[in-house]
Amino acid sequence: MSDYSTSMSIGDRVFSHEEIAMLAIAAAEEKKAVRPVVMDLRSQGAFTELFAIVSASNTRQVYAAAEAVRHFFKKNFGMAPVTVDGMENSTWVLIDYGFLFVHIFQEPTRELYQLEQLWSKAHMLPVSEEKCQELYQEVLGLTKAMSASEEDVAQEAAL
Repeated sequence: MSDYSTSMSIGDRVFSHEEIAMLAIAAAEEKKAVRPVVMDLRSQGAFTELFAIVSASNTRQVYAAAEAVRHFFKKNFGMAPVTVDGMENSTWVLIDYGFLFVHIFQEPTRELYQLEQLWSKAHMLPVSEEKCQELYQEVLGLTKAMSASEEDVAQEAAL
């Protein structure tokens, strides 16, 4: 899917951009990312709508969290990032989905750049780990159901 101005969907379920940001948080948390923040930049005239920010303990965790986010969106939404920066050093990985920038920091780098302070006039969206996990599990369930439905259609066509 290349049109990032619309909401994403699986079957009939449409996910808002805010929900997509929460899903990025959930995917990163699957790899032990911590301190999640979602910032709404729409009122700031920014180059993107939302930031999803998390921290990880070391470069391996940063890399793993970034890969988890990329894989989750590709597998479940067919959504590839516009660009990914920082994978080679994995102290700060930026995954750009157009409307959403996912920032995965090693903690010292996050403290150095202080995006939350730099964009302090942005609206902070409440991030509930429970809500993120509910959305994450919903997507996994919908994807599984869609795959099963496609397999049934393929088996019927083969008969």
